[in-house]
Amino acid sequence: MRFDNRVAFVTGGGGPLGIGRAACLAFAREGAAVVVAGGRTADGVAAEIQDEGGKAIAIPLDVTVPKQVQAAVDTTVETFGRLDILFNNAGILGRSKLFEITAEDFNRVMAVNVTGCLLCAQAAARVMRKQGIRGRIINNSSIYAEESHAGVLNYCVSKAALNRLTRSLALELRPYGITVNAIAPGGGAPTGINSPQNLPQDNSLPDLPRAPVDGPPLDRRATVWDYIGAVLFLASDDAAYISGDIMTIDGGAVARR
Repeated sequence: MRFDNRVAFVTGGGGPLGIGRAACLAFAREGAAVVVAGGRTADGVAAEIQDEGGKAIAIPLDVTVPKQVQAAVDTTVETFGRLDILFNNAGILGRSKLFEITAEDFNRVMAVNVTGCLLCAQAAARVMRKQGIRGRIINNSSIYAEESHAGVLNYCVSKAALNRLTRSLALELRPYGITVNAIAPGGGAPTGINSPQNLPQDNSLPDLPRAPVDGPPLDRRATVWDYIGAVLFLASDDAAYISGDIMTIDGGAVARR
C-alpha cells in the first residue's frame, strides 16, 4: 500500500460535500493513519475508518484559529509520532453578489479558504522540516479560480489567491523537499439534496445526472471519487518531482476556455 507508516491530516474531513470524507477513507485504505480534522461528521468518518480496520482520530478544528491549528498538529504528532501529508480540504462557498457582499462576508471566506490553508501548511511544514520528512501538502482549489461567476465573487477570489499561495509555498518549502500542489475540481459534483450520489463506499460509479449541454465534454457530472485519485497521486512518491502545480479535474471543461 502506498501510504504504509505515513500520517495524513485532512482538514474538513467530516465536511458536508464528501471530498474530505472520501480522502480520509482513501488514505486509510492505502495504509495511512488519518487525522480527520474538523467537519460536522468528523467523529463518524474516523469511526468508519476504524470499523474497516484502519487507524484514525477525529479532532475538532477551526482552521482560522492559529491556536486550534497548532493544537491539532501537536495532537497528531503526540498520537502518531509524525505528519507526512496535509490535505487542505476545508473551505466555504460564501455565495454573495457584488452589491450584497459585506466586508465580514468577504473576510470570512478569505479566512477559511486562504488563511486557514496558510496556517495549516505552516504548522505541518514545521513538523516535516524538524523530522526531515519530505512531506506532501495538497490544497483543494477550484476551477472557479480561473472562471468568474456571478454570485460567488468572494469564493472565486479566494480560490485564485489559494492558487498563488500554493505556488508561493512550493517555492518556500523547496529547500526541505516538501512539495505543495493543488487540485482544481469542477464538473458539477452533486451537492445538497443530491449529495448521497457523492458518497459511495468505494470508487464505484453510481447513477449520475448527465452533464448540461454547455457542461464539460464528458457526458456525466463528477463524483468526489473523480477528484480523490489526484489527491492520492500528489501525496505519493510517484509525484515526488511535482510541486507548485494546479491539477485541473473538470471532465475536460478546460478545453472550452
